[in-house]
Amino acid sequence: MARLDTDDSSRKVLVVDDDADWREFLRLSLEDLGYETTEAADGQEALDALKRGDRYRVMLLDLNMPGMSGLEVVERLPRGIHPRIVFLTSAAAQDVGSALLSGPHYYLPKGASRDQLSLLLQSLGE
Repeated sequence: MARLDTDDSSRKVLVVDDDADWREFLRLSLEDLGYETTEAADGQEALDALKRGDRYRVMLLDLNMPGMSGLEVVERLPRGIHPRIVFLTSAAAQDVGSALLSGPHYYLPKGASRDQLSLLLQSLGE
């Protein structure tokens, strides 16, 4: 018998990126895949959403944003909040090595397809 998932955050994704077009593509793709999304245009907006008590299973987080980088967002996550972090970047994988080593984080290149996003979420057990 399948277990009923009662965790409200299990299908919620926070999309954090300063590129409005990429954020919209991700939001639409995620909604098509059955996820509930919240968008944030920068790191402070993301932290504000988390501090309000919003809970997300996954955070798609731009690594290189003006003001506060994705790594700075991770360092400032409120205590007890641990979404799975997927760094978004146009940099090559070898150039994001230090970010990936900072914790159990994942990587999705900007420009990835909806299918690649779906496969990543499946690999995270989503």
